[in-house]
Amino acid sequence: MSQYTIASVVEGYGEVQSLPVLIPRIAYELLGFSGGLRVEKPHRAAQSDMRDAACLSRYLRLQALKVSQRGGEGGVLVLRDGDDKQVSCPVELARLLAPAGAGLPVQVEVVIACREYEAWFLAAVESLRAHKSVRDDATSPPEPEARRDAKRQLEALMNENYKPTLHQAAFSHFLDLDTAWATSRSFRRLVHGVELLLT
Repeated sequence: MSQYTIASVVEGYGEVQSLPVLIPRIAYELLGFSGGLRVEKPHRAAQSDMRDAACLSRYLRLQALKVSQRGGEGGVLVLRDGDDKQVSCPVELARLLAPAGAGLPVQVEVVIACREYEAWFLAAVESLRAHKSVRDDATSPPEPEARRDAKRQLEALMNENYKPTLHQAAFSHFLDLDTAWATSRSFRRLVHGVELLLT
């Protein structure tokens, strides 16, 4: 059985905990991946470092080394929010970040959550009703990625304050992946990014 490793660079503390939950679910439940998969603990980069090509390249090299040391199958995922005041287009933002991965010995995929990781929860929030923190009548908005501040929108559908380090990993466990894929374009990009790292 082939063994793949996915390492990552992320922007938020919540993603450090949630991405190791979400990536295997995408691999096995959505993509039908049948190999072995190790998801390294994500490296959290400060928002300013995510916008600095030299800093991002350094983090990518460190994460790429982890993949190489385990055989080189897999790659590095860069995940950041797309709620950027300077660059409003996620595709353009991904293109700006991509050169930082040039010259690395493993594949790098850049994924921009439009507008935040929490927009993926909004895309399938009905599936989160199974979690005690989410209201029983929580309903997804018509366009979950259209408005800024997905965290606040999500919190309005909860019984308590939303805290990424407390809720993000748990919600990633409950999230209905098929609904998120059907509703969220940037979630489909995440799925495609994971697929590319596993092929």
